[in-house]
Amino acid sequence: MSSHEHGHSEHAIDVSDAHDDCCASGHCAAPVHDDCSGHEHGHGHSHGHAHALGPAFDAEAFGGVDISGDGGLYKKILKAGDASLGSPPAGSKVKVHYVGTLLDGEKFDSSRDRPGFFDFEVGVGNVIKGWDVGICTMHRGEVAILACRADYAYGAQGSPPKIPGGATLLFEVELFSWKADKSRMSGRERLEAGEATKAKGTEQFKAGNHAAALESYLEAADLVQTGGFVCPEGSEEAAKALLLSSLLNGATCALKLEDFDEAVSTTTQALAIDDASIKALYRRGMGRMGKGDYNEAKADLRRASELDPKSKEVREGFNECVKKESAAKKGEKALYGRMFG
Repeated sequence: MSSHEHGHSEHAIDVSDAHDDCCASGHCAAPVHDDCSGHEHGHGHSHGHAHALGPAFDAEAFGGVDISGDGGLYKKILKAGDASLGSPPAGSKVKVHYVGTLLDGEKFDSSRDRPGFFDFEVGVGNVIKGWDVGICTMHRGEVAILACRADYAYGAQGSPPKIPGGATLLFEVELFSWKADKSRMSGRERLEAGEATKAKGTEQFKAGNHAAALESYLEAADLVQTGGFVCPEGSEEAAKALLLSSLLNGATCALKLEDFDEAVSTTTQALAIDDASIKALYRRGMGRMGKGDYNEAKADLRRASELDPKSKEVREGFNECVKKESAAKKGEKALYGRMFG
């Protein structure tokens, strides 16, 4: 249950505490604990349970993999996701759907019964431990069942009246997307997230979705911008290469979208990293040509040609620029002739 559902503050789970279940909306607090009573729990007052503990969890029958290493969290994949895009790092804001059930199959909560996705920051204590650990192993598009022992769920006291104390819970989770929060991430995590986000952009580009690809490439570049970024030791060149390639790929998308301002902006950033990048000079030249800045465009394309005299693409770009400039001048001359002739 998230804060937008009931307006209560969210708390990281403490398996030694019990939390009251606020089911005024008709569903139970499954992944996030809401403090609905305004006082601490576990100080002599008790809650009645609507359920007995039920059957014991049978890991062998479940058929999943122990991803916790201590038998407390098993995961069984129902539908594989896209492994090439990596997994959400801690601090990411994820979008999921989930269905929570007891071991006897009784449903106690489901985001699918409500409009919209369930979104939250994973790996930072805003949800039960089973989610923080389990969802950080998932890939985009994956559907999996997380079997969470009580110490990975609601602890010895449960979440009455729907979740008994000591209960192992099953959550069928589908991971739709995530967005990394770089302020919470280490340099290594930012580099890994940047690589995954760039890969996502490449898939979107191949599918012809240039607007989405541009957004992904710019996000990848932002993850490894030098401001506030402490690069992992030995990874300086990898971070620089990732930043440069993300900017250059973003420029290609911008040109496809005829967003010439963006093309010029991203390539100018790229040239600040490598002032001899032929790709950056060519793409900035094409962006400047698209804006009608022909002198600046020719300067970029001329410089690119000097660096690679054999590039047919650069020569053709320069010739196209000359023709467009000539046509523009003829149009201006004809306009002036009509105005003052």
